[in-house]
Amino acid sequence: MRVLITVAVLLFGSLPVQAEFPSKSYEMGFETVTVFEYKKTLREANAAIPDFPPRTETAVIVRSVESNSRASLAGLKENDLIRVINGSYLRSPNAADQKLSVITNRDQLKLGIIRRVDDKWDQIAITLEPISDAAALKLKLRKLPRLDGAFLPYHRISHKHAPATRYAPNNFQLYFTERVNRPEKLYLQIAQLLPGHPGPGSFIVTTADDRFVFQSEVVQPHQRGLFFAGSLRSPEWEPVKTEILLILAEDWLNEKRQEFQQVEATHKQEFKEFQFDQSRRDKAYQELNQRRLSLITDMERINQKIQTAERNYQILLQRKERLANPRNVRSRNPFRLTDEAREAIKSHFTALTSEQKDIVTRAFRSGISLGFKEAELLQLEETGLAEQEIRRKQEKLGWLWVDAPLTPAQIPMLRAIIAAPRATVHHESTPEQKFEVTPEQKERMQTVLDVYEAERNK
Repeated sequence: MRVLITVAVLLFGSLPVQAEFPSKSYEMGFETVTVFEYKKTLREANAAIPDFPPRTETAVIVRSVESNSRASLAGLKENDLIRVINGSYLRSPNAADQKLSVITNRDQLKLGIIRRVDDKWDQIAITLEPISDAAALKLKLRKLPRLDGAFLPYHRISHKHAPATRYAPNNFQLYFTERVNRPEKLYLQIAQLLPGHPGPGSFIVTTADDRFVFQSEVVQPHQRGLFFAGSLRSPEWEPVKTEILLILAEDWLNEKRQEFQQVEATHKQEFKEFQFDQSRRDKAYQELNQRRLSLITDMERINQKIQTAERNYQILLQRKERLANPRNVRSRNPFRLTDEAREAIKSHFTALTSEQKDIVTRAFRSGISLGFKEAELLQLEETGLAEQEIRRKQEKLGWLWVDAPLTPAQIPMLRAIIAAPRATVHHESTPEQKFEVTPEQKERMQTVLDVYEAERNK
């Protein structure tokens, strides 16, 4: 591999905020801006223009790469410079778009790129292999792990450009659930923010030829559904909170043990040959002995925390055992966690980000009635936990919604909505406040529906 060495700065990492680059997006899963437009935009913003390798004036810069796309799976990365497409050097600023815009999922795409690696530019060849139409559709979807009303695992499959949360303005989308890699149910999700209007009722979709009514499924407490009913402070949630608190307690205990081991290892390494001599008064010896005493104090302090963590962990274990015994649980809480559900909770919670774990912990310890901002509610919703608590909070703000399972007999109705030149949606309590189903929403619905039917028919 030939290496091009040049003095350059990282591209998008140091761009001025005011610089907006005209970019192009492609179905393969990446977005580009031409080097020509990139330099022109920086020049207009009176910003410094970085140096580029030779013969890249007509190349394009990869601005972003979608996760789980053909491009990301092939190894394309942000800030890569594309200067060769299917064996042909780019001869003009528009050449890349002319070539990439006609590429489909059935075509092989070979890219010659230059990538910044450790203060030098490397030439790299990347190949996007052709894929089937069915595989191309599946790459447009987002697959998120969830727990159902019995705290057993499933996946929620939606379009990756559709809102990840229910409470998005004028949300209108399809998604389906999947267990053991097999589709289970198809759902229609509708949401609209209508402060001051009554909550109960149906959403109505109107086209030139038809009128369709949708009402959300009612899931009773302890019924197997996509969420678990009840407030986070109700007895039903106590086994779940205990499982999560056990995970946190175990993590903290392990962290303190590791911290102790590190300090202990430092003490042994630095003072293996140390001999305490009370009669010595020289400064070097006194400073060394002070260091030794400081490490011993640290170990004692950490050991006290370990003892506290172990006591807390044992208390939680006892609580878990008590909740597992039907004789020790209030009769109004018939719900019991199975061993499979406990493992699912642990696996699901462990996979969350640190920020998500913090939000879930706050919600489970203190509830979400106070102190939770809208952005935090959305993050909590994305974890798939506390569904009912979020629902009550959002309903108070004026959100009306439908999240209803659909039968095979209703699929022609979906196709009619997707095919209609114009489809409007309103809640029956506010017919004057309508929103229109956008072409993008229809396209996403069609993709989800096609994948769902193809997977069901396998």
